[in-house]
Amino acid sequence: MDPTPNDPDSFFLSPPFNNIPQVKQLPQGLTFKVLAENPEWFLVPRDYIRFDVNDPHAILYPPELEPPRGWCPAKKKDLQQRGSDGWPEGEEPRLRCTFCRRTYAGVNAKSMWRRHVYEKHKVAMENR
Repeated sequence: MDPTPNDPDSFFLSPPFNNIPQVKQLPQGLTFKVLAENPEWFLVPRDYIRFDVNDPHAILYPPELEPPRGWCPAKKKDLQQRGSDGWPEGEEPRLRCTFCRRTYAGVNAKSMWRRHVYEKHKVAMENR
């Protein structure tokens, strides 16, 4: 599940993100949405402040690379609009990990995503 540098379908990004293939097409810079639209792009955990390593060159995980607030369309009012069945199997919106290929769906997806990033990749976030 974890991408490796030998994986030909993986592209690893490190701050200041000037190695992005389509850098001129990203006027807002790198965001979670851009990473979600490019599932072969991955961040490198060692670039960020980790709770298990003291690296003076590591940076805080940027808020713009976290899933945005209100991303989940699976809220009660949205499900009412879709009917009792909700999302068809396999079509529900999903959050992907920015470090690996893991994805999460459902109303608790953002919490599960944050926990995964913290526990698996050891990357601390601003309010953790």
